[in-house]
Amino acid sequence: MKFKDKDTPNTVTRKTVKAMAAMLGLNETQLINYALSKLREELFPTLPDGAPELSAKAIEAIRARYGHLEARYKPSSSLIQDL
Repeated sequence: MKFKDKDTPNTVTRKTVKAMAAMLGLNETQLINYALSKLREELFPTLPDGAPELSAKAIEAIRARYGHLEARYKPSSSLIQDL
């Protein structure tokens, strides 16, 4: 994955990814997979059959640290036409 030189509304730096991963107790790959799964949830609300879920403990830890951000999140555009 290529990172940008500075954080913007649509890009992140590697330094930011490392910091987020450390805060969640994840490695960079796990963080990116987690972030993509959250985007998938938003775009395609139903998981495929047999897809594993995060444990209740993991979800609780993530919400404890970042739950306050959910209320403020407002997507600026969609990657899917008419969505």
